[in-house]
Amino acid sequence: MVPFLQSQFHSQQLPVTPSWTDHKNLAYLKEAKRLNSRQSRWSLFFTRFNFIISFRPGTKNVKPNALSRQYSSDKDQEPATILPPSCVLGSITWDISQRVLDAQQTDPNPGNGPPRKLYVPQHVRGSVIHWAIMARFSIHPGVGRTLALVRRSFWWPSMFKDIKEYISACQVCARNKCTNQPPAGLLRSLPIPSRPWSHIALDFVTGLPPSKGFSVILSIIDRFSKACHFVHFKSLPSSAVTAQLLVKHIFQLHGIPDEILSDRGPKFLSKVWKEFAVSLGANVSLSSGYHPQTNGQCERLNQELEAMLCCVCSSNPNSWSTQLPWIEYAHNTHVSSAAG
Repeated sequence: MVPFLQSQFHSQQLPVTPSWTDHKNLAYLKEAKRLNSRQSRWSLFFTRFNFIISFRPGTKNVKPNALSRQYSSDKDQEPATILPPSCVLGSITWDISQRVLDAQQTDPNPGNGPPRKLYVPQHVRGSVIHWAIMARFSIHPGVGRTLALVRRSFWWPSMFKDIKEYISACQVCARNKCTNQPPAGLLRSLPIPSRPWSHIALDFVTGLPPSKGFSVILSIIDRFSKACHFVHFKSLPSSAVTAQLLVKHIFQLHGIPDEILSDRGPKFLSKVWKEFAVSLGANVSLSSGYHPQTNGQCERLNQELEAMLCCVCSSNPNSWSTQLPWIEYAHNTHVSSAAG
């Protein structure tokens, strides 16, 4: 009513006119003794007009109701699709794929390979393996992961044998990677989680050369899917800062976990850390003293992280902070032998 009067009429232009409404509270607006700020403005505005507000039930207020409920039939024409559910804008192709296609001119596909896979002739197989190992999104992943990466697009009969021999002769891998054989003894594995990101493990990597002011990395791994996240710091953070960054980088993406596994560092033994976990409803699990195998998945992740950093930053150690997102991407896209 107020916008209508403001736009159509001016003060003192109307004679004394009854105004019927099905909003019963408006009938008592001029008689009310206690009004809020908005009702007071309305009451002051209505004094400029000569009309009487009266109540009429909606069942008897037929004509105004009919105007506000005009029938309109549905349009026969189907609405145009603005954004289709799927749209292919373009496909990503690699230069190595074109080299393989060119090589097939002299060594054609024998026809006994899997469908939708490019057959790699003998003289370009080394180039394909070199591409899979040295690519920026791969970073020397090892035999199993390199094989899985090559199998996405290519095929030839002796793939595993050729990839294993090539990686065994890789000087970068030999310099920066160590054996992964477990120590002798009987170890009892932790229970396997039932869903992703319900049980996480975390640890700090310290002693790194300064890179744009950063010298510490917090590594977080999901014990179910083996996916990880890396967060760099300028120095070793406190318990409160660690908790805030977990909320920002992990919990808002994957939800609150049921269990957080860590070593017995001072920040994980503090009262702040324990109260943080209790407030989230998560259990805090600590590794056994002088027994890092309890947090073996995170220790193995740190080992792989350091090896990849050595592979890509050996010529410029101070640039590791710019390579950290690529290392995280490479780890999360490779196939894990434990998770499949």
